[in-house]
Amino acid sequence: MILVATLALIGCANRGVGPQGGPKDSIPPVPVQSEPENGTVNFHGKRIEVTFNEYIQLSDLGNNLLMSPPQQNPPDVKARGKRLIVQFQDTLRDSTTYTIDFGAAVCDYTEKNPLPGFSFSFSTGESIDTLELHGAVINAEDLNSVGNILVGIHSNLHDSALTKEPFLRIAKTDSMGHFRIGNIHPGRYRLYALDDISRDYRFTLGEGLAFYDSIITVKAQQLQDSGNVSIGPSLRFFHEKKARLYLQRLQRDEQHAFRMLFSAPVDSLPMLRALRPSEYDSTRSDSAWFDFMPYIITQPSDKRDTVTYWISDSLVISMDTLLLETRYRRTDSLYQLEWYTDTLMAVWRAPKLNAKARDAQERKNRNRRVELHSNARKDFELYDTLTLYSATPLRTIYADSLHLYQRVDSVLKSVAFTIEPHDSVTMSFRLLAALQPGEQYELVVDSGAVQDIYGIANYSYEFKAQLKKPEDYSTLRVKLTPFNPQARIQVLNNKDQVLRELQAMPEGAFFQFLKPDTYYLRLYLDTNNDGEWTTGEWSEHRQPEEVYYYHEKIQTKSNWDFEEEWDYTAMPQLKGKPAELKKSTAKKK
Repeated sequence: MILVATLALIGCANRGVGPQGGPKDSIPPVPVQSEPENGTVNFHGKRIEVTFNEYIQLSDLGNNLLMSPPQQNPPDVKARGKRLIVQFQDTLRDSTTYTIDFGAAVCDYTEKNPLPGFSFSFSTGESIDTLELHGAVINAEDLNSVGNILVGIHSNLHDSALTKEPFLRIAKTDSMGHFRIGNIHPGRYRLYALDDISRDYRFTLGEGLAFYDSIITVKAQQLQDSGNVSIGPSLRFFHEKKARLYLQRLQRDEQHAFRMLFSAPVDSLPMLRALRPSEYDSTRSDSAWFDFMPYIITQPSDKRDTVTYWISDSLVISMDTLLLETRYRRTDSLYQLEWYTDTLMAVWRAPKLNAKARDAQERKNRNRRVELHSNARKDFELYDTLTLYSATPLRTIYADSLHLYQRVDSVLKSVAFTIEPHDSVTMSFRLLAALQPGEQYELVVDSGAVQDIYGIANYSYEFKAQLKKPEDYSTLRVKLTPFNPQARIQVLNNKDQVLRELQAMPEGAFFQFLKPDTYYLRLYLDTNNDGEWTTGEWSEHRQPEEVYYYHEKIQTKSNWDFEEEWDYTAMPQLKGKPAELKKSTAKKK
């Protein structure tokens, strides 16, 4: 008996040894029956039930389910065992073909294998419309495909339909930007693509869109011939140059400065006024108040989305709360700019430090010096300008305490220069000098050469620069044939980023000082002559400016001059972009 029990235990322990259950299931579920049948006509029910050959589950239904025509209240869709149940929440229209596209939502229960492209169609009339409309959506600026966005049609041909009515029939683009709108009735339609953030199947300001210029006419003969219509040129997707402008926050992370951070670049700087305490709180006294605005220095950022206010007076710096009335520009619900008046507080909250840390901080403050940095370095570009940078605004620069030398056979030769401020508050300044290619230079900054607005001076510094030689670069001349005076040519890196841009010229656009590297070319037709690529505008029915890519990469070498002749009309627009630059810009919901 003991022996038998031992063998039984061994048998149980070895039960998992060896091949187990065969290969992993990779087959999606298959529909075997439905009530009503897929493609039924004269349907007037409230429920559809589809039975599959195995147990199912639903995955990411919100992003996959699409019903066309769209309903205000989407249908209730559930998986129960092997059944898919659709319960309609809205009344169905008469004599209308409906399509429910489940995308990849239906999966098997065990391995979650999706059933791609599963759809169900029915009609509340006597026949099902069978026309299909095919096309693609590309991003207007870089010609990349745009995936996972809504494409829809309107039989109402007026412009107001896009903003006031939901689409008549809809589809979504796949990862390559292609779309197929099915079960369309013969007629005349407007076609749109939409980044439907609001999920209401209509255009709302701030959403990306594309629109087809012409009315699409579908005739019965086309149905007999092929059953589908292709729109030809792709829809060019764009975002209008309309950004929500508002004040995100006012912060005072440093005791001697505060900042206003905006959601987008401002066209006009905010106007500030120091508030009396009684204007903010009627119980407070104004006896100790004084106007601190003369001691505020304004500095907009390069992108003009942040405005820094430096406090130059020690008494104002010591105030933990500054009361301000501000007037700044922001957008209303229609994206129109308006002036807005607000009351703000710039509050400084000192960090809580123990005695040791507080002593260390005080010593650091007593010994603080202006920190200077420079762009001087080895391999200094020939087109660069020597620049010095400070962490705080400068009040005084003593030019005789700055020394620029050229090193010639280990001997330092003085070089003349002039000083030019590089920003509005002199946190950086340039040294303009006739620097020679291939030569070595040293910039010596004596201690006390600069003072910031707080009267703090600098330690001494020494910066070295080794200029590159002309033969370290290549040049590229791009000549358009035929020449188009509206074209602006861009040199791109392998990430599709713009490195240089020049206006097309009859003799060619001449790009100098290119490093040996791989480059790509793109041009756009600057139809409004503003010197930059211009996006579209729906209210003006203006498409984005046309973009073209050169079909090959360009590999430059040191001390080489390259010339490319480019007929941008010789190749279809979408085939011109090199494959290594193409990518899908799928929109996430």
